[in-house]
Amino acid sequence: MQKLSASLACLLLGVAARPQAANITFADDGVKALCVANWDTDGDGELSTGEAAAVSTLGSVFRERTGMTTFDELQYFTGLTAIGDYAFYKSSLQRVALPETVTAIGQYAFCQSALSGELRVPGTVKHIGDYAYDLCRQMTSVVLEEGVETVGWHCFSGPVTSFSLPASLAYMSSMAVNPYVSATSSGAVMPEGRLTVTVRSAVPAPVNEFAFFYVFAEARLIVPAGSLAAYKATGGWSHFAEYVEVGDVNGDGRLDITDVTLLIAYIQGREHSEIEGRIADVNGDGVLDGEDVSLLCQHLLGS
Repeated sequence: MQKLSASLACLLLGVAARPQAANITFADDGVKALCVANWDTDGDGELSTGEAAAVSTLGSVFRERTGMTTFDELQYFTGLTAIGDYAFYKSSLQRVALPETVTAIGQYAFCQSALSGELRVPGTVKHIGDYAYDLCRQMTSVVLEEGVETVGWHCFSGPVTSFSLPASLAYMSSMAVNPYVSATSSGAVMPEGRLTVTVRSAVPAPVNEFAFFYVFAEARLIVPAGSLAAYKATGGWSHFAEYVEVGDVNGDGRLDITDVTLLIAYIQGREHSEIEGRIADVNGDGVLDGEDVSLLCQHLLGS
């Protein structure tokens, strides 16, 4: 009897000591209301991290929903492996934080949504479906982080002036990028400047011949040092109006000791003229320092 009582006491203590899933604090009341209405399984009027993690699909809960602006709390929905087709279609959300478990974004997932400013697609996402971010009229720049592999048909359109592609890119479909988007029947949202596409792979990815159809003869392509000739000679990469190699700090169309000298002077504070970071940042880490100088020197010595 004593042994049974001791065992029961241990079990009860174990249950009491077990950490409870914390309730999520939502920044947007409209988002919270939808989440609670659909996934609050214990009926307490809150959504816990455990309840969020148990969700395997968003269905049409957020499709064409307005009156909301942010959904950073989506990051707690770790049971999701994909953002389904039309999941946020025509929603008013301006910002959404994807959970690390998501590896695919479905067709029309964010099409005609209010996503604004810079869009960063994390590298945990491998595939972005057709029309996924089509007609996003407040989206101004796109960064596909290292790990993203495929981009669908008509995937991105909005007044975008900056588009960054990772070395992991394996394929980009036809007409994937369009910076010119009709806003209304009587006008259009136009980018403030021409589109600049930055690539991180020294070997051109096999993109569709018309991947950049909408920007032919207008956009600028920034490529890694030493890869200029390869991009100019490769299918869908061969139609840009201007090509720039990373490391060409003075913009004279060639990499030489002058670029090294200017970069050193800038880093040391002796050169005060503006240097375009994405061209001078040879290693792509977002910081201009001695490593960029070293890599540029290695390229010059090896060329």
